[in-house]
Amino acid sequence: MSPDTQYKTEIDIKFGQLAPIMHWCQTQCTNDWGYTIVDSAGFHPGKYEFYFEDEKDYVNFILWKK
Repeated sequence: MSPDTQYKTEIDIKFGQLAPIMHWCQTQCTNDWGYTIVDSAGFHPGKYEFYFEDEKDYVNFILWKK
């Protein structure tokens, strides 16, 4: 899926916390999703852009991350 989709959000993720977020997406999203690394996590949290094909998946992700 292209990261040019209209349903996208940028979040900060601490080192070692990307895997649980990906697991949530794999088990909870009903359509395609993906992410790009804006700035890798290290000593400071990294910035990641998550994008979703389906509006419902996007909204659920936003609510889950609050």
